[in-house]
Amino acid sequence: MVSRRVVGRTGNRTVCTLIALHGCVSGAPLVIAANRDEFLDRPSEGPALRTTPYGVIVAPRDARAGGTWFGLNGTGVFAAVTNRRCAEPDPGCRSRGLLVIDALRWPTADAAVEKLEIENLKPAAYNPFNLFVADVKSSFLVTYDGAPRRIDLSPGAHVIGNIDPTAPRTPKLEALDREAERAARAGADRVLDELALICRGHGGGGSVLDDTCVHAGAYGTRSSALLRLGETDDDGVFRFADGAPCRTEYDDFTPLLHDLWRESGTVEGTTATRTIS
Repeated sequence: MVSRRVVGRTGNRTVCTLIALHGCVSGAPLVIAANRDEFLDRPSEGPALRTTPYGVIVAPRDARAGGTWFGLNGTGVFAAVTNRRCAEPDPGCRSRGLLVIDALRWPTADAAVEKLEIENLKPAAYNPFNLFVADVKSSFLVTYDGAPRRIDLSPGAHVIGNIDPTAPRTPKLEALDREAERAARAGADRVLDELALICRGHGGGGSVLDDTCVHAGAYGTRSSALLRLGETDDDGVFRFADGAPCRTEYDDFTPLLHDLWRESGTVEGTTATRTIS
């Protein structure tokens, strides 16, 4: 996610490679792939139904400081946050992991981004980040380095990393852009399998941090998520690898989506999985 020189232990609980296919896969308006890079000894919990002050969401959890790196609410709003490179993170700033929960209180992506800009994203309140918010109709990126800037995204394949999205693309992101566009052409039935191959990749060609699946000693890819939202609730698919995806199988967490849609009798921390053969 960042060079070893600036990696710190102050709130690194964000997605570090996020691929979003929005409005470009027939039958699947929103498709997500997300690798989370983190120190290996930082405790975390996998995706579960979680009760927030604003309702039930599906999200993993950072067990050390709370917050999450991605989540989905009952109206189909998805949010994920990536750190941006920062030479001296301020440990006194509000946790970026709480921004996902903030976004998921709203019924649409458009409302979430508008409210976040007005209510929560005050100057100098956070260390730098990129926050992606989407539903099946629209998608947005809020990038923040001392103050927020909103970017309305067009339909297509979007790869969000840990740099300013308007800056020149790094070789890693350029390669991922091409791979994401190829995955989008695979169609709804195959798109998650194609994205899984990308998330497992070690073809960066430079340092270990140039790989999509990172192995850098005490730091690396801790988990990987694949999400496909369809045109109806029954079309949703959610897979999660609780470990580096190059050597950890994706489990099927789709039952959590069904529980979320029903919102019936949910209990904090409940989860349901079955291994994909």
